[in-house]
Amino acid sequence: MKFLMRSLPLRALALPCALLVLLPSSVWAWSGQQHVQIAKAAGRNVPNEMSAFRAFSRPMAYPSIFPDLWKGADKAEGGRHYFEPDRLADGFDLRTLSPVESEALATAGLRRDDLGTAPWTITDMLEQMTGAMRTNDWMWAARCGAALAHYSADLHMPLHCTKNFNGQETWQHGLHTRWESDMIKAFFRSHQIRAGQAVYLEDPFLSVMGWADHSASLVPDLLKADVIAKRSAGGHVDTERYYRKLWDLTGDMVVEQISASVTDLSSLWYTAWVNAGKPPIPEPFQELISTSVHSGVGIDPLIDGDMRGAPPHQKKKYDLIIWTVMGFIALFIIGSSMWRGIQAKKPNRQ
Repeated sequence: MKFLMRSLPLRALALPCALLVLLPSSVWAWSGQQHVQIAKAAGRNVPNEMSAFRAFSRPMAYPSIFPDLWKGADKAEGGRHYFEPDRLADGFDLRTLSPVESEALATAGLRRDDLGTAPWTITDMLEQMTGAMRTNDWMWAARCGAALAHYSADLHMPLHCTKNFNGQETWQHGLHTRWESDMIKAFFRSHQIRAGQAVYLEDPFLSVMGWADHSASLVPDLLKADVIAKRSAGGHVDTERYYRKLWDLTGDMVVEQISASVTDLSSLWYTAWVNAGKPPIPEPFQELISTSVHSGVGIDPLIDGDMRGAPPHQKKKYDLIIWTVMGFIALFIIGSSMWRGIQAKKPNRQ
């Protein structure tokens, strides 16, 4: 396959590259393993006065991956996983955006799927978790808390805070999966997490915007690291040398962002509990209901591969596009070879 791709003229690669650019940003996130690690660590990180929540939160860890699995049946789900401030005017102060989603989108002049709504999703889940704790609806509190774990972790992933989410605008296609999934799975371990002290958030929305702003500020360094790592690997991104160099350059960023995810998630859970009046925390549930806290849709299983996090129908659509394009390319090559063979057998006319 590598030989085939290298032998193709650039114009033959234009169509598949264009199709890859059009794939939506909502199909990616931290890998499921990191979401579970973050939720588990955040449960252990809550303040001592909330210590009963440490056991209560354990069955919330695995369901923190559910939001990725709701995408298959809920078209609105994707936009809840990212926020792209670089779509706003240069110098735009994120603190001026309204905590009311509709008002903020009107100010920005953008649609939900263009800008992404992760900050408003996080504050909505926080409010719902608080209300559920206050009314002693602990199943709903746990479900909202698990979803909150997912969305807040996504906002700490730099490539969830830029329109150049896959390096597609800088000819670095595939960076998203290479960095947040392949590299992290190879080099990151949960014992590297260094969470800070959980604190009460006086203004959760401003805190969330601060997290998004910081994540966005890391994007240039991440893009630069990918270029350097690729150059050090002789132009190849599918080699051990590339991934080791990328980890050398950005490993600290990974640890810092995942650790911050833990700190901030435990702060969100603590804030919900305090705002609810610090009610007694019950024994943990055996398991949580898997349906969406937004629309009630069920979950679809993930399919491993380059489209990690993609709903199955998107993965199938992606495969169909790629195989169709490759089929046309193969037919073109075969047809060209046959035509040259026929022409070579024709006698020269003087």
